[in-house]
Order: sequence, then C-alpha cells, then structure tokens
Amino acid sequence: MKVLFSMMKYIRKNWKLWVCGILFPAFFSTATNIYFASILQDYVAIITEHQTSFQRISKMLILTLPVLLLLSCIDDIGLYVFSLFLASTENELRYDFYNSLVRTPLKNLQKLNQGEFITRYNTDVEQSAQIVSYDIFGVIYPLIVGTGYMAAVLLADFRIGFLMLLLGVTVIILNFLFVRRMKRAQAEILQAKETYVSNCSDAIKGKMSIRQYSAQKVMSKKISDAANKLYRKECRAVQLETMKLLTSDAVANSCIYLLTPIACIMAACGYIGVSVVLFIHQLCRCFIMYTQNFATSFVHYSEHSLSFERMNSVISFENEITESSVNRYGHIPENFAVTFQNVSAAYGDHQVLKNVSFTALPGECIGIIGESGSGKSTLVKALMQMIDYQGKIYIGGENCRDISLKMLRKYIAYSPEHNDVFPTTVYDNIQYGNLNAAQEEITYAAEMAGIATHREVFLQRNIGENGNQLSGGQKQRVSIARALLKKAPIYIFDEPTAALDADSESKILNTISMLKQEGKCILLITHKASTLRIADRVLQIKGGTVSQV
Repeated sequence: MKVLFSMMKYIRKNWKLWVCGILFPAFFSTATNIYFASILQDYVAIITEHQTSFQRISKMLILTLPVLLLLSCIDDIGLYVFSLFLASTENELRYDFYNSLVRTPLKNLQKLNQGEFITRYNTDVEQSAQIVSYDIFGVIYPLIVGTGYMAAVLLADFRIGFLMLLLGVTVIILNFLFVRRMKRAQAEILQAKETYVSNCSDAIKGKMSIRQYSAQKVMSKKISDAANKLYRKECRAVQLETMKLLTSDAVANSCIYLLTPIACIMAACGYIGVSVVLFIHQLCRCFIMYTQNFATSFVHYSEHSLSFERMNSVISFENEITESSVNRYGHIPENFAVTFQNVSAAYGDHQVLKNVSFTALPGECIGIIGESGSGKSTLVKALMQMIDYQGKIYIGGENCRDISLKMLRKYIAYSPEHNDVFPTTVYDNIQYGNLNAAQEEITYAAEMAGIATHREVFLQRNIGENGNQLSGGQKQRVSIARALLKKAPIYIFDEPTAALDADSESKILNTISMLKQEGKCILLITHKASTLRIADRVLQIKGGTVSQV
C-alpha cells in the first residue's frame, strides 16, 4: 500500500479523468449485462407462451437495442477517458524521471550505469503508471461489476449464487498464492534486461575498437550470455503463468462449464424456469471473467510495485538546489578573482585533493597540469559546486557556498574535456551557451573558436547521436564556442586543444589571449606544453596537492 500512497499524487493531478474512467465503465458495464440478461429472460418467457406474436417480439427487440447500444457507448467512453489518464500519468512520470536526472548532484548519476537508466526509463516508468491506472481499475471495476452480478444471481437463485461465490473466492485465493513468486521472477527479468541493455550499449559505444581489436567474438559472447540469462528468467515466468492457468484458471473455467449444466438440471426438475437458466448463464460467465481480472490485478500490482521502487529510486534523487540553497544569494563580487583555500575532496576512501590553496586573478590565465586522475577535473567540479568538498572557495571575496547555484554558474563558462554535445545542429549546440544570443553573436563565437571554413554550412550540420557526425576537433571547437558565447567573467577550458591541429590551436590561444585582455579569469587544464605558453602561471597537481611550476 505504501507504493499506492506514493502514486496518489498522480491521481490528484488528473482526478476527474480517473473518477470518470473508473466509475463510468464499471456502472454502465454492470447495467448493460444485467439488463441484457434480464431481457434474455423475458424473451424466453415470451417465446414459451402459446400465444406469442412476431410483432410483440420485434417491438421488444426494437426497444431493447438502442438502450444496449447507449449503455455500451457510455462504457466505451469511460474506457477512452481512462486511457487518457494512463497516458497523462505516464507522461508525468517520465517528466519527473528526467527532471530528477538533470537536477540531482553528479554523484547520484554515478550510482547506476547507462543500461540501468535506460531500462528504468523505458520499462519501469511504463509499468509504474499501471499501478494507479489499470491495477486499480482491475480491482475496483470487477468489484463493482462482480458485486452487481452476484446480487442479481443470488436473487434469481440462492443456491447457484452461493456456489458461484464459492468458486470466485477460490479463484482469488489461488491467484494470491502466485503473487510473491511472480514478483520475484519479474525482478530477475528486469535485472537481466538491465545487463543485456548495458552490454548492447557498450557494443555501440566501442564499435570502432571492437573491430580494430577483433573483439567481436568476446562482445557477442557477453551479449549472448546476457540474452540467454534473460531467456531463462522469462521461461521461469512462463512456467509460473502456466501453473496459474492449470490451477486458478481451471477453477474459473469450471464455474462456466459447471454452473450452467447445474442450472439446467434444476430447471428440468422444476426448481427454476428456463428463462432463469439463461439469466444465470449470462451473468455467471461475466462474473468469473471479472473475478479472474480482480485476482490478476493484485498479481500485476505486485510486479508493478517492483518497477515503481526501481523508478522511484531515481525520482527520489536529492535536488542539488536544496531549500537552504534557494535563499543563498550572497553579493555580486567586487571582482572575479577565484580563490581556493585549503580545499580537500575525496571519492569514498580515495582522497583526491588535499588542502589545495591558490588564487587566480582577473586578467590572468592559470595553467593546471597533472597526471590523469590527479584531481584537475575535481578542482573544477568543486568550483562549480558539483561535488562535496572541505575548505572554502571564493569568487571575489564571496564564499561560493553563499552564492545561489544559478548565479554562481552564470559567472562561469565551462568547456569540458569530453565536449558534451547534443543530437541537434551545431548552431543549436553553440546556442546552449546563451539561449538569448543573436545570430551574429553565435557566428562570432564560432569564429573565435576556430570554426572558419564553410562556417554557415557547418553551423547547420546535424551532429548526430553522441556527435558521431563530427570529428574530435570539430566537437572541441563547438564546445569552446558555446563557452565563449556565455560571456562570463570566469572561463574554464579543460583540454581545449587536445584534438586540434597547430593552426586551430593557435587560433584558440589567440582567443584566450583576447579574453585575458578583457580581464577574464581563466583556468586552463591541459597536457600540451604548446598550449601552456599562454598561461601566466602553471600549477601542478600531484598527490592531491598543488605546487607552482
């Protein structure tokens, strides 16, 4: 029930759709079938009369058909409304899932691999939406309809009604016996899917290396093993489903096959009329069908609650903009000097930075060097408040912890080492640096980043998934152009020339020199000695500490 209470907020958002979608089909479906069963009873009663006219029967049919069609149409409208509620809820869940990913601290995104995120977004979100839609529908709808049918049959004949109730309860109990086992099987299937998706993702990412190093067999075996494991788990689920068919479904079918013959025998013995037999047959068939649905809904709820727990672990990620940070404004710094004062940072038990202290002044370019994993990128993440750290970082005398994240990141333009790009045009990728920038500003930023040849054509090029339509150097220039477009007082360039030729590197260094003249504070992370010539000072990170070269 805890899962259901957690999902109630999605019902409250569209409660009108939910109420109409639940109640309309339930009440009007009950009315349709009971009315139809009673009409059948009346037909038989009329037909068995000795003085029955064709005109009387035709009149009855003409009056009955529009009523049945009207009730059926209202039932269908209710189902359509409920489908709208399901689509709306699923959309809300996907938005919350995405919103959590883009707002949570980076450390949370490292808890799961890409395959897990994809599986939870595609599979678990869809199944979680079923909890407040068809799982609840599958309980309330049969409950209302089944109760109506049961009352009608009990009024027609108490003995048949009691036997029908007994068989229905048996069906529900047998279904409940499978709940835990089917939930466990579903959990194993979802875990196997995550492994399979993750392996496929690795194969796509490493497509060139796989061919270069003839690793096709190794990757194929990993994917094949994951697929076989998924197949075995799904076979287990099929076995459980088959066992359910042979038990609870068999009892359900016996209700259909048994109660009508019993009613016929009672009619032959004179206990009930033939018309009552048809009435009972029609309602017994519908009753047991909805009883099966009622029990199955609890099984599905158990499986879907597992998906919700997996999805909710992502939606529940903490927001990096906490309530305490919303009110952090600080003051606009008098200048934009960056000062690190005894800053330390660690990932688990691994200490990356130890009491780092230095100051980068406006109009100064600080080169930062160090081996891979020495803490260069950690230094940048600490400045942008993306990781936890000890010590203090100041911008112009203002503690970064006292400045709102929105304002803080407005001061900083960052070109990352791995050149984050999005599957759209080059122009749109650069525009992310300043969504309000004019076309001339975007073109100028591209020029300053060394995008010169066929610039207008290049800006309209679609870079494809993961930027696979651009070379490494082209992606690097796009990332730099985006940072330049921001026009911030502090610039961070992480390996800005790693994939560039000498001419392109010279252009970038000229741009950095121009930024220095404008009084920008620049942190330049690089391994290339040729790039370091633009730096006023060079700091080396080694063993977690900083020393000046």
